[in-house]
Amino acid sequence: MLRNKKQLGQKGENIAAEYYQKLGYEIIARNFYTRYGELDLVLKKNNKILVIEVKTRTNHNFGYGEESISDKKLHNIYIAHKILREQQNLPTFFEIEVCVIYTYYNRYTIDRFII
Repeated sequence: MLRNKKQLGQKGENIAAEYYQKLGYEIIARNFYTRYGELDLVLKKNNKILVIEVKTRTNHNFGYGEESISDKKLHNIYIAHKILREQQNLPTFFEIEVCVIYTYYNRYTIDRFII
């Protein structure tokens, strides 16, 4: 059993990273921190950049993961991506996806939402 939110979040990010790698994505950055916030996963496949916001849930008591992305969070993702893009000379165009991991004991499901 996971003891805290940080452990739960790390577990979800590990599951998501493994999932996207199996789909053929290369991890460009993981937990990229800026003063505007963090990019959980930044991936590349066929010159396409995908920024993943991972939300891990054990239940729906605090709402659905995909509902927790505010306009401010989206704005901060755009700014953080711009910083990473300039550091690593990435393409300007990118897509954002919310990956919601629902975990219960040792089982989990993955839902993806394109923003």
